[in-house]
Amino acid sequence: MNKMKQLVMGIVLVSLPGLMSACATLQPDDRIRATVRDAVFAKQGDTVHLFYGMSKQAKEEFCLHAVVPVYRMGEGYYISKSEVGKIKVTKDLGDHYIEAVVVEGEIRSGDIAMQANSECLIRLPGREVK
Repeated sequence: MNKMKQLVMGIVLVSLPGLMSACATLQPDDRIRATVRDAVFAKQGDTVHLFYGMSKQAKEEFCLHAVVPVYRMGEGYYISKSEVGKIKVTKDLGDHYIEAVVVEGEIRSGDIAMQANSECLIRLPGREVK
């Protein structure tokens, strides 16, 4: 009986690394590739809208003529962000949105404009988010 336990434990220990590595080799979802392929970008000089959701702190930090870096969040196993451009705030559009102009880079809907203590979600005006 003792040899049987050792045999089972040996098989489990040998096969366990193979099972664990199989989980790490999943392929990325095809929907992510389709979203990137069909994306519409705002280039230098284009207008974008920043959604700040009535946050007083965000409205203060995203003041008129402020130049703000824009980041795109990575998709996949690890959350990462990379700077994709900069925008300049031009005017307030009411209780929820701020208007800005792209200063550099290529920006798309869903990117995030970040200041020290607040963030705004970017939408391209006149275009629906898929």
